[in-house]
Amino acid sequence: MQAVWEAVPTFEAAAYVGRGGEGGSHPILLRIQDGRVVHVKLQHNPQTTRSLASDWIGTLLARGLGAPVPEVVLVSIPFEHLARLPQLKRIRWRPGLQFGTWYVAGARPVDSRLDWRKVQNWSALPLVALVETWLHNQDLKSSHLLLCPAGDGFRLMATDHGFILPGGPGWTVDDLARSRTVFPAPGLLTRLALSVPVRFDFGPALQVCTAVRRQELEALVASVPREWGLSRRRREALVDFLRARRDRLAPVAHRLEALWNHGKGGDSGMAAAKEDEDGG
Repeated sequence: MQAVWEAVPTFEAAAYVGRGGEGGSHPILLRIQDGRVVHVKLQHNPQTTRSLASDWIGTLLARGLGAPVPEVVLVSIPFEHLARLPQLKRIRWRPGLQFGTWYVAGARPVDSRLDWRKVQNWSALPLVALVETWLHNQDLKSSHLLLCPAGDGFRLMATDHGFILPGGPGWTVDDLARSRTVFPAPGLLTRLALSVPVRFDFGPALQVCTAVRRQELEALVASVPREWGLSRRRREALVDFLRARRDRLAPVAHRLEALWNHGKGGDSGMAAAKEDEDGG
């Protein structure tokens, strides 16, 4: 897994652009000094600063594995910057480092208008599904699965990992311990997969996910900015939770591949590989 968290850049906010959507974390759009726009979740938002830690871990784990998710940045907003960002006086926030991802112009949620032939990265869908179930993401909805313009077509991108883990941002160590073997079904992704005449191979995705070492999970969790309030006990519990679930991904991958390819003809890639292995 690529240690993408080691290269996350930090920028200072230069101007307020507007609201960043209707999510419960009340995200905003900020312009940085070079003119680019960042989608920002603020510390102390209604879903708490812990939602920033979850988004950091979920997005960077997915990105390190090669899944289509936004690029993460940190946005610094010192208290003295209120003069250039007076709008923040009306928003629940706290000075310091905020979680951001680059704003993608022209992106829109997946909906019934989708022309499957224009999507360029269908092969990435199994990896998205495995990562989201691994993270226990029960908040993957249409507004979090975007179609991003790419040439004359689109690329699918999964966004917003603030509500991963059992219990969402309010998760406890006990929540993690109770839910190690619970894998929520990625309903949105399954409906999407069944709606297109595309066959899906979960083999490469499973191989990538199960190759992640405990040390890499420890480094990822340790990289969460300290000011976001993730205690040492919670960090250790998170690593144990993710490691335990990593080792249980194979049955999840087999079930999803069989379901997603049902009625599409031919043997699934993982089923065929298993038959070859058994026969040998």
